[in-house]
Amino acid sequence: MRSSRAAALLLGFTLLFASACRPRIQVALASGNERLPSPSFVVEDPEHEDRPRYDTVQVMDRAGQMFWQVRAEPFGDTASVRQFTYGETLQGFAVLEEPKALQPGGRYVVFVLGSNRGSLHFDVDAEGGVHAAEP
Repeated sequence: MRSSRAAALLLGFTLLFASACRPRIQVALASGNERLPSPSFVVEDPEHEDRPRYDTVQVMDRAGQMFWQVRAEPFGDTASVRQFTYGETLQGFAVLEEPKALQPGGRYVVFVLGSNRGSLHFDVDAEGGVHAAEP
């Protein structure tokens, strides 16, 4: 009895560790010169070199208000692309939330969701420049 419980605990820790080490989708600004009204983002998926795999893109402010949301239509990850621009509909995606204007001084986060997920927090300075930020 004791050895089966120990084996079950070991299996649980192994599964937890393995899932925690799964590569995340990496999201970054497309360049160091991104600006309002429509910054661009690049997406890298360590598990898929040809193109990232995701089905949903969301942009929210730090308070949790949705600013833009698109989802693959039909649902799946066949239409995902390596680069996209805020507010521009990706081919093969449906708009669930029309884009709201990003504001100077605003703090936002872009989420890229699929079987893996990733995010990028970003700030907009007073002149409309977009900069990666710490969560």
